[in-house]
Amino acid sequence: MKMDSTHPRGRPTALPVGRLRRVRTLAPTILGVLLLLGACQLGEAPLEPPAPAPDVVAMEGPAAVEGPEDTDPARMETASRLLTEGEDALRDRDGETALARGREVAREFGTVPGSAQALWLQARAYGVLEEWPEAAEAATRYLDRGPPTVAEEGEGRLFLARALLSGELDGGIETLFGLEADLPDPILGEAEELAQETASRMTLPVLRDLLREAPHHPRIYPAFQVEMSLRRALQGDEVESRELAAAALELEPGPEVRARARALAEGRLEDLDLAVLAMGAILSEGGPPSLRDLSAEIRAGVEVALSQGEAEGRPVRFQLLDDGASTARVAQLVEELEAGGATGILGPLEQDGLATAARARRGPTPVISPTARILPDGQDNILSLAAVDPAASKVLAETAMRAGIREVVLLHPRTEEMQEEARYFRQAFEGAGGVVRRVLVYPPGTTNFAEPFGEVVRLAPQGLVLLLPPGQIGLVAPQVAYFGVDDLEIQILGNESWSSEQVLSQVPPRHTDGVLSVSARSQASGYGPGWDDFVDQYENHFQRTIRSPVPALGYDAARLLLHASREGDGTAEGTAEALRNIRDFPGATGSISIVDGRIQRSYTPVRLQNREAVPFQP
Repeated sequence: MKMDSTHPRGRPTALPVGRLRRVRTLAPTILGVLLLLGACQLGEAPLEPPAPAPDVVAMEGPAAVEGPEDTDPARMETASRLLTEGEDALRDRDGETALARGREVAREFGTVPGSAQALWLQARAYGVLEEWPEAAEAATRYLDRGPPTVAEEGEGRLFLARALLSGELDGGIETLFGLEADLPDPILGEAEELAQETASRMTLPVLRDLLREAPHHPRIYPAFQVEMSLRRALQGDEVESRELAAAALELEPGPEVRARARALAEGRLEDLDLAVLAMGAILSEGGPPSLRDLSAEIRAGVEVALSQGEAEGRPVRFQLLDDGASTARVAQLVEELEAGGATGILGPLEQDGLATAARARRGPTPVISPTARILPDGQDNILSLAAVDPAASKVLAETAMRAGIREVVLLHPRTEEMQEEARYFRQAFEGAGGVVRRVLVYPPGTTNFAEPFGEVVRLAPQGLVLLLPPGQIGLVAPQVAYFGVDDLEIQILGNESWSSEQVLSQVPPRHTDGVLSVSARSQASGYGPGWDDFVDQYENHFQRTIRSPVPALGYDAARLLLHASREGDGTAEGTAEALRNIRDFPGATGSISIVDGRIQRSYTPVRLQNREAVPFQP
């Protein structure tokens, strides 16, 4: 198995003291008893009884090093005293003293019978000091000397596994699974606890790989099965969750793991006493092929966000519902999610479904659509990552002013989305002192632009602002030159669509070079500040190369809801309030803020040149 690339970040909560061979001295002493009785007879306050004398380490078992056996009584007594002092220091969490005593015995009394206990003392002292590589090395040396009993060897191997895992060192998982299945139950119980702790810290891909490759140890393996069962239950896959839990029960888990497995097998997630956040999603997995494919990509991004969120705070119970591309069904699904305590809802994908969801809510439950282009009017806490962004229009207007352009003509299709974009641009441009000479609108389906471009030539403005969806730029851009607009040296300005990867890769540069536009894409990563991390998470999670930026919309929508839910203490009201306060969130699709009830990104002015969006410097 090769599964140590991801290890628990936590530290062990307890270190075993060890089953050392000891004898106890008499305590309290006879003198102490007489003094205590005398004090009582004289009517004075009784003296505090002295503390029990420490357990004395018996010098039995293997020596720390090879060589002629040193059985000198005086040296054996000194070694025993030093080890006893070290064990007492270890009990008081004084790792430095314990380590010093262990080193001294190993160095000065290494051939005394039982001196191998000094190596065990050193291992645990390093553990108290959280020096895990040294702890693992000392434990390995102790085990190499051959602890005299099966229980002591098992305890040593368990500690070695803990040290390797805590230090993020290779071999921890293998050592844990290598424990004998017939060790005493207390040791196996500690091993099971370590397995649960380790499983809870694993990323989903690593946990999945472990379940495929690890041996079915009757006490260790079920802990990992139950962790995977829990995660599948939280992500809404009850069938796989119950199958995993039932398989765990077929082995020999300890009482705690058995109880968790039984609760999961019976669908009683509430019995696990988890402080979970509830989040819901409404997608169209049962809709037409285009929506099914879109839903699958959005869900993939959501799953990556949920897996990443497992390591960042409270577990999340995710419930995915399918509207079947039926707007009428959305209201019922919103009611179901709110009844289940959802702190926020991701989806629906289309604007009609989003409007229905907004009206169907009974409270302030926030709804974030990854893809809806238009937001419903008059509804609070309704957001979309793909809606018209006022910030883009504002930066485009500022770019025109910085380029010395004071009068423009606008051209855009007669669609609700582009009309909204034109309104935001006009407000910003005219608010900065610019003049919009004319707004030219063409009906969807237009293929010949002789008339609107003839009007542009007649008006001869300083700038022509083309607000177009990405799919129409390849049709419109060549006609700019064809109908003589280029001859007048009019500066072309384009909305964010012009700087998209789709346009830069598909439209010939001769039709886009020199256009001033805006971009939310990072010059370093090509997308938002969180893009590189998202790609790493996605490809590790699914073990495949990402081929589309669409899953990033699901990823960002889920991460926004998760962040706000935690900030809002797991309530719909708190989540809505936390969303309103988000500023400069490092999303995969851009640096995101929520301003005036809309998702807005940070934009950079750019000039298009040779299929690249180059930062614009006037």
